[in-house]
Amino acid sequence: MKQYRPMLASPADAPFSSDEWLFEVKWDGIRAISYVNEELSIRSRNQKELIDNFPELIELKELTRNTVLDGEIVVMKEGRPDFQTLIQRKQNIKPNEIKYFSGKFPATYVVFDILEKDGKELLDIPLVERKRILKDSVREGKFVVLSLFVENTGEAYYRAALEKGLEGIMAKKKQSYYEPGKRSNNWLKIKQEKTCDCVIFGYTKGESNRENTFGALILGLYNAAEPVFIGKVGTGFSDEDREILKLSLDKYKVEEETLTGVDEEREITWLRPEIVCEVGYQSITDDGKLRIPVFKRLREDKESHECTIEQIHPPISDYTVSFAA
Repeated sequence: MKQYRPMLASPADAPFSSDEWLFEVKWDGIRAISYVNEELSIRSRNQKELIDNFPELIELKELTRNTVLDGEIVVMKEGRPDFQTLIQRKQNIKPNEIKYFSGKFPATYVVFDILEKDGKELLDIPLVERKRILKDSVREGKFVVLSLFVENTGEAYYRAALEKGLEGIMAKKKQSYYEPGKRSNNWLKIKQEKTCDCVIFGYTKGESNRENTFGALILGLYNAAEPVFIGKVGTGFSDEDREILKLSLDKYKVEEETLTGVDEEREITWLRPEIVCEVGYQSITDDGKLRIPVFKRLREDKESHECTIEQIHPPISDYTVSFAA
């Protein structure tokens, strides 16, 4: 089977309702494309095989055949996705640990799209038709479910998602085609808090009670192949977080500068740009920096090259015209 890269969503400023769009939950998990034939392969965005870490998902072979599916792997706790437990499961490599955690914290594969059926590509078929084919092609199981969606009522659905403790919803244009590897305005992510997956290029020297750890992380995003400085984040860490994070960061220390345009008011330790973190922010300043950034977590499921400037400066499109519909 052909290998596919997942279609990516652009951020939306606010929830909206429109009869041209459908709306579904934004799952906080690991994006995964599944190739189901005689063999089963479930691959992350960076093409890492995941089936060994989540052996319970092998039931997918019993639920469909000759398909390529797009979805999200989640671990649910108390009715909400638990990302930290999910990442812990992804990091387990010992067979006894994998077996134990797959029983204690089983994963669920939430399937929301179908890219291929019986050797035929479905990329150029409108989303609503792909959803129909998906429903006819995949049965639900103990660990595999189909993503539910609603039409028209995006604002009410968004409020309901937040009330259930979820991070937000996805809005997808009904007539949109699947665009592999592209961050498109035909798919939008709508969250209560704006977040961005950033590359850590270094950290500043800490002062006072931070003297033995760091002051702030230096963040960048890629514009094509060129890294762009988008600011620093120095809040959102506990003291324990700082100590643990510094130990991880120092494994990537280099002598040379790895990002230009950084104001060097404090001593900087430069790092190989290989670590990704999620940062919350309020808005983007006129000079392209994150305003009021707050560290959220490391994203060990993301590669640095995936962290593009389009996350905070999405491509221009006419999707806002449909908001009033």
